[in-house]
Amino acid sequence: MPGALALVLVLDVALVLAIAFDFLRTPAPARLDVRRSLPDSAGLSQDFVRRVRIQAAGPAAGLELELREEFAPAFSVRARTNLAARARTNPAPDRRGTAPREWEGSGPGLERADPGDPTGGPDRVLLPMDGPIDILRVYRSERRGEQWIGDMRLRLRGPLGLVRRQARLAGRSRIAIEPALLGLSHTLRLAASDRWHDLGVRRLRRRGGLTEFESLRDYVEGDDVRLIDWKAFARRGRPTVRDYQEEQGQELLLVLDCGRRMGATTAEGEERGWTKLDHALDAALQLAAVALSKGDRVGVAAFDATVRAFVAPRRGRRQLARLREAVFALEPSGVESDLARALREIAVRQPRRAMLLILSDVADPLSIDRQRTALRAGARHHRILFAGLDDPALRRVAEGAQPARAAVRSAAIGLGEERAAGLRQLAGSGVRVLDAVPAEAAGPLLAAWLDARRSGA
Repeated sequence: MPGALALVLVLDVALVLAIAFDFLRTPAPARLDVRRSLPDSAGLSQDFVRRVRIQAAGPAAGLELELREEFAPAFSVRARTNLAARARTNPAPDRRGTAPREWEGSGPGLERADPGDPTGGPDRVLLPMDGPIDILRVYRSERRGEQWIGDMRLRLRGPLGLVRRQARLAGRSRIAIEPALLGLSHTLRLAASDRWHDLGVRRLRRRGGLTEFESLRDYVEGDDVRLIDWKAFARRGRPTVRDYQEEQGQELLLVLDCGRRMGATTAEGEERGWTKLDHALDAALQLAAVALSKGDRVGVAAFDATVRAFVAPRRGRRQLARLREAVFALEPSGVESDLARALREIAVRQPRRAMLLILSDVADPLSIDRQRTALRAGARHHRILFAGLDDPALRRVAEGAQPARAAVRSAAIGLGEERAAGLRQLAGSGVRVLDAVPAEAAGPLLAAWLDARRSGA
């Protein structure tokens, strides 16, 4: 019995000594050189990379580090650094902070995060003996505006695994989540080459005298057959059209409705999806980029019960950045929009005649007369193109694409008929009216704008 007690005592002393040794060999995480970086901005629903660079030296080298951090509720973790990560093998993000292709699970350094864990789980690495290590994490935001990544919690595991020392590093990094502008570079290339049909834009007939002859080019599907140069066709042996240089320096003001109706989401089931305002911003900014590339002056106004944002039309490379900065954080409000008041305010701020592209929704039958009167009054000062964004959820129910009870489907069909009647009434107000599906709005908006721009009407 005394021997057993002595053995227990020896083991206890050994354990205490081992714990003490492990503690002494584990430095405080707060003493590590830790630097976090992330891009200034990222696109809505687009992956971006957060990088934490840790310089370990002395006793910290070779130890296991666990990193957790706080982040905005709008974020989801797509991938995190695994235990085998090394600075020399970590896939690096590009300059814009977009996620490396390797994160999908086949590459080194990153592994897919557990979608069931809202925290994304911790990043775990072995601190290298030679030089710094980069800990990467791939995030995605499903909400626009200014978002953040907050405090970091570091935990070092002792060399014997008996001790874990931790520290909290205070700090908040901000990132602007902007409209994604999906396919913008492709759109600009095609617009520059006049290949509108590749954008889903049907070339519309030229009207008026806003263009002058510039050159000959090959015919593409959708070109106006009246532009075919038959002499050049015979000479070259292939269909050839006369290309025209459009008048530059026109003014375009994008008018965005931020009222209650623009908060409807476009997703199916329980998925959050983009709101109609998200789609409107994306389409409007793509159109702005194309118009600026053609030398036009472009501005933006956003309204609900009053004008919430206004950027006067200007041209130049920096204007697109100004427009994005003005609207990236806009959210649908809980109030009804007042189009009449907005157009009166715009008439004061924009006295020079311009083309107004209004992205909104058709009012209910009780308000449609006010909306039509507002458009008619606005048309006295400006050329107006009104794009009414449909409710995709109602459309799916009405068309039978989404299961619903007979009464619900009947109601959806009735609302769709009311909306169609409203569009017809608005078309009688002296403005151009476009019926658009939010997720597919960019192409029709480009076509309608291009036609109005060329016609001068």
